[in-house]
Amino acid sequence: MEENRIYFARRAAEEEARATEAMDPHAADAHRQMQRAYLERASTGDRHGPREIVG
Repeated sequence: MEENRIYFARRAAEEEARATEAMDPHAADAHRQMQRAYLERASTGDRHGPREIVG
């Protein structure tokens, strides 16, 4: 859904701002990792199909 892509893009922008503002290098790194995860979710959007259950 387009709403999901917008949500994840918005969250990525928030994490980028938090990484820039963080005084602690470890916290900044954690925010950058979260930013990358949100960006990936925003870029893949609806391409993920339903999970296949095996077994």
